[in-house]
Amino acid sequence: MDFIEKKTSFNTIRYFTRSKPSIKRYEEEKYESKLFLDDNVNRKDFGGLRYKDFYKTSLKDKPLISIITPNFKSPDLEKTIISILKQEYENLELIIIDADSGEETVQILKKYDDQIDLWVSEVDNGLWDGWNKGIKFANGDYIGILDSTSTFDLNAIKYLIKYVKKYPEADCIFGTVKKGDKIYAGFRPKDIIFRFNIYPSCVIGFFIKKNSLKKLGLYNTKYKIHADYDLIYRLIVKEKMIGVPTRGDEIFGAFGEVGISSGYTFFQRLFSELKIRYDNNQNIFIILFIFFGRCYKQILKNILKF
Repeated sequence: MDFIEKKTSFNTIRYFTRSKPSIKRYEEEKYESKLFLDDNVNRKDFGGLRYKDFYKTSLKDKPLISIITPNFKSPDLEKTIISILKQEYENLELIIIDADSGEETVQILKKYDDQIDLWVSEVDNGLWDGWNKGIKFANGDYIGILDSTSTFDLNAIKYLIKYVKKYPEADCIFGTVKKGDKIYAGFRPKDIIFRFNIYPSCVIGFFIKKNSLKKLGLYNTKYKIHADYDLIYRLIVKEKMIGVPTRGDEIFGAFGEVGISSGYTFFQRLFSELKIRYDNNQNIFIILFIFFGRCYKQILKNILKF
């Protein structure tokens, strides 16, 4: 297979082939991958390199890394795109799923049309639906999500490749991330029995092998919040997959806005987490212990405010 080198507008190199890759099938796969969009009369616009017959595929010494950027009316979308295009790794694909943010967003996507592998602007069924849609188009050996309010640090993918090569048996990598002036790092899978703040983030720092994700399945859209908790629970407890954290000084990127769950009350967040645990058949007595323990801590926290 012949490969072409193309430069981004930021002078970084990307590899391409003009040969359309076949969709690899797996023995255990819980979702179907595809290269192109299905027909949709309500779609506002779409494009990208795949529609110009430029494709990306895995190489022996350069595994393909897929970055999915979901977007809905973010003023920082272009900053996010630029932070990806500046990555000095040659085999990187970018997929942008926009939830019909309007003409201004479409113009930004068209500006980078020859540097984005696939992009679409259309109404979806919420955050997790957008994430899942992007995952289905991802052709990489590893898949990650960078939401459109956040950015990669310059060495993010270099750090990722370092761990991909060092730990080939790992199913996923948990990269260090920055939020404000705080650094979040590490991975403590044994603690998931009582808590979910055991990893930095499911955006920016979390990359998973495609074959592992095929076995694990997509984000469960029945959860309004915390569908990422459900995926991590299944990853650790049900599938017993292996995750590796990066060092605390190897920062993948920075959060933008606060997460979706911040718009919900304490009890809404708590009941969402407990439902995920219950749906995944966690011991009911542990679930009750978590409920009463969290309520006690919240009451104590409110008392101490006065």
